[in-house]
Amino acid sequence: MVDLRSRTHGPGATKGVNLVVLAYDDRLIVGDDADGAVHHLDARVHPGDRRAPGQTELALVPSKEESSDAEFENSARYTAAQLAAIAEAAGENTASLLDARGTVVGRAYGVKADLLINDGDVVVNTKTLEPTELSVSADERGLDIRTQIDMSTAAARSAREIAKTRKNQVKPEFTAYTKEEALSSEG
Repeated sequence: MVDLRSRTHGPGATKGVNLVVLAYDDRLIVGDDADGAVHHLDARVHPGDRRAPGQTELALVPSKEESSDAEFENSARYTAAQLAAIAEAAGENTASLLDARGTVVGRAYGVKADLLINDGDVVVNTKTLEPTELSVSADERGLDIRTQIDMSTAAARSAREIAKTRKNQVKPEFTAYTKEEALSSEG
């Protein structure tokens, strides 16, 4: 789960966050609420957002330990009206989500919004939605938004591993000989 604490990103860390909302077709449960459907949306901080660098996970909702038909990995529940508000705010900043065979399996929406906590999950406040300037389309290298997210988090994990390795490297210790040598050179 992405770290959006104010001590990490400063005051207002959960305000005006550039997001990628992934709406997979198979994460729709019909007849589960008053609107007739519940959408399990996977919202992530956009890799181009100021809060993304250094984050090893950009998902707002952590992975569930055990997935079930009612819960999907990295997803929170949204109503049909909330998904419609997200789609409206995104406007043309959308992209088809394709599987390995090239079949459309959902849609990505780019929006900017404040974040809330609902039932223990960090969710998009659909009352503060607005368009974002950060695109969810394929980048100049042809990489889709999910690949861009994966590359951003992989770079952060790699940087942390390098920092950890450097921190754990053995540092030379002063011995009696080197200490005496150091004192004698001071005069």
